[in-house]
Amino acid sequence: MPQSPYILLVEDNPGDAHLTRALLAEVGTETATALHWVQSVDAAVNFLETAPGCEAVLLDLGLPDGQGLATLQAIRPYAQECPIVVLTGDTDEATGLKAVSDGAQDFLVKGSFDAGLLRRCLGFATHRKRAERALLERALHDELTGLPRRDLLMDRLQEALKHAQRVRSEGALLFIDLDHFKQTNDTHGHAAGDAVLCAVAQRLRKVVRASDTPARLGGDEFVVLLPILAATDDALAVGRKVLAAVAQPVEFDGQQLAVSASIGVTQFRNAELSAQDLMGRADAAMYSAKASGRGTVRLL
Repeated sequence: MPQSPYILLVEDNPGDAHLTRALLAEVGTETATALHWVQSVDAAVNFLETAPGCEAVLLDLGLPDGQGLATLQAIRPYAQECPIVVLTGDTDEATGLKAVSDGAQDFLVKGSFDAGLLRRCLGFATHRKRAERALLERALHDELTGLPRRDLLMDRLQEALKHAQRVRSEGALLFIDLDHFKQTNDTHGHAAGDAVLCAVAQRLRKVVRASDTPARLGGDEFVVLLPILAATDDALAVGRKVLAAVAQPVEFDGQQLAVSASIGVTQFRNAELSAQDLMGRADAAMYSAKASGRGTVRLL
């Protein structure tokens, strides 16, 4: 299987495949160094699953194991990172436009395009896919801190729960609430508050592992997902490390701003609770930490 960038052509007609290959050779595309041809949906899915580096998919809508827009829907989950250009034999543009509305980046009518149009189409599809990914990235990440938002956190928590159930492992959630944050805003201004939030986000990134997910829920609330624990007491140990990191003063406009946090911890194994239930337990543990005097970690 290829390791370098490639275009995947999904086409069951050898004549059409040969023509497309010739046009791509004439294009001398800069976006890929190779063309790989498969003749069915199953073969395309297998190729995409096992061969990283796909830069674009050219997809015929009439295949032995897939017809019409159902073919596009079968391929899309395996081509999340690359643009899909639909090849249709239907001269009615309605089919192509419907394919674009269903997730393709562009379409071409077979027998009606030359090398120049193919080049422009691939370029447009690539730029459009990048723009879509950038918009999705902004939608899923907090604008101020760059941390994942709640929706992305919950998706990853659901995956962690499935993994815990599958392999009988253990994970944890840390719910972090900054102490007296409103006072910081009221005394020093919102710019100072933003500086504190950004500093906390940066500290969370440094403290946790690459496999963990630090997220901002909004306001002064953060959550860290630990999808896998090596030992049962690791969650509390990480909580204490987070607490120590967050508690360092933040320098702003020549001043040292004091920061502290209350952290609630809850652990999960075998998916015995839902993602929403776990968030509620971690939140309750955080309030227990606040009630005990703030600046502490509590396990529930």
